[in-house]
Amino acid sequence: MHRHLKLGVLAEARYLEQSQPAGLIKELEARGHAITIIDPQQNFYLMGNDDWFKGQDLLIGRGRSWGLLALLNWAEAAGKTTINRQGAISAVHNKAQMSIALASSGLPIPQTYLGAIEQLAGSIAREAYPIILKPIFGDNSRGLLVVNSPEEMRGIDWPEPVALAQRYFRTDGYDLKLYGIGSDIWAVRKPSPFNKIADGAESKEGLTDLTPELQDLGRRCGSLFGLELFGVDCIETEHGVLIIEINDYPNYTNVPDASSHLADFVERRATEVAQS
Repeated sequence: MHRHLKLGVLAEARYLEQSQPAGLIKELEARGHAITIIDPQQNFYLMGNDDWFKGQDLLIGRGRSWGLLALLNWAEAAGKTTINRQGAISAVHNKAQMSIALASSGLPIPQTYLGAIEQLAGSIAREAYPIILKPIFGDNSRGLLVVNSPEEMRGIDWPEPVALAQRYFRTDGYDLKLYGIGSDIWAVRKPSPFNKIADGAESKEGLTDLTPELQDLGRRCGSLFGLELFGVDCIETEHGVLIIEINDYPNYTNVPDASSHLADFVERRATEVAQS
């Protein structure tokens, strides 16, 4: 039996109506824990005044706005435990930093380039197309653009000085998502935002078999970035499973009893903090 906890949930307004953190909040409250919701955009804070997180056993962050990251950093500087840590969220928010870390660690990713559009157009081999362009600080698939040729690349008016360019693989219409809660991993297939599912095809959406290889891949990604709650976007290709992106604290779509698993993890972490 866990003692009743005082927990702060830092969440941007756009996330509060989503399945997470709403499901976790509901589950924690059902277990008798006191939850304080902290929206960085709905309050102001005096530097040096820690009253906004005093008395909290730990803080849970859902979002990646600059305000939310600043508050996580503030709490951590005062010795508070946070899930996820500010540095871990920032490392996957910056897609270039994330891709560099994945490539340097030998984890499987598509060919990925970084540069100004004119340099990418003149340097990427024609046979590497199609290419998908990504903003450095993209979020929820916003700003993604599939480019089919060097000529098309040259005509793009990209809004940023540089772009992340990744070889694009057509699939059967589904992406593979690995969800992580601590060391526990689930594998889920979900419709791709770019690859059309064949008309009349039987749905492959939902929980799928977690092989030892996928479990290891998910755990390595979480460990690499120091993430405790995370998702790994993958595609299945003739070259094997390739990692497209890592996300902090996702919605855990199609993970059975996700909110209960999340609440269990939060309780365990709070117990570890109390005993440390």
